[in-house]
Amino acid sequence: MSLWFTARGAGLSALLLLSTATCLGALVARPASTARSSSPTRRYVLQYVHRAAAGLGLAVLVLHVVTILLDTYAHVGITGAIVPFTAGYRPTWVGLGSLAFYTFVGVSLLGLARGRMARSERGARLWRQLHGLSYAGWALAVVHGFTSGTDSSVGWVRLLYIACVAAVAASVTYRMASVPRGMPGDRFTVRAPQVTEQPSAPARIPEGASR
Repeated sequence: MSLWFTARGAGLSALLLLSTATCLGALVARPASTARSSSPTRRYVLQYVHRAAAGLGLAVLVLHVVTILLDTYAHVGITGAIVPFTAGYRPTWVGLGSLAFYTFVGVSLLGLARGRMARSERGARLWRQLHGLSYAGWALAVVHGFTSGTDSSVGWVRLLYIACVAAVAASVTYRMASVPRGMPGDRFTVRAPQVTEQPSAPARIPEGASR
């Protein structure tokens, strides 16, 4: 049972860390017009904590998966963990957890290519759309943990889920409210410089010509 307790503790810890990373990601991903108004130090700290929470959450998530596989009581198995919806224990809800894990790993690997992709407008837009899949991964993780966890009926565990959902919902709402109407929310987009048309000089009339 010690492996099962470790697996559940790691799963709840991963949920808390990834919820924190999701909230901070929503808060720092604002359009350039509103991002300039905030302190550069504050934005740097939020970005740093966002990445640290995401990296630590992914590491704890790996611990959660490993301990689940080592625990014979869970009846998940390697195949059930790798192939979604094939586990012997609550296959549907465990399958959602597998999809969430794949999503988080993919988004983390994509983060390594952020600097290169953000050099062009098309690349920045593509990166932002793919990075937005982390919201889907987080939602899958919440449903997976609440439906497959044996401690979901415990009061403080339910409060933890409610607090994570409320925090992410509030962060996303604040982000959407901070985007001015008619302005795209992509602050990584590289926009072409605006060229103002200069008035052309009047044509010079040769001397002796009739006016």
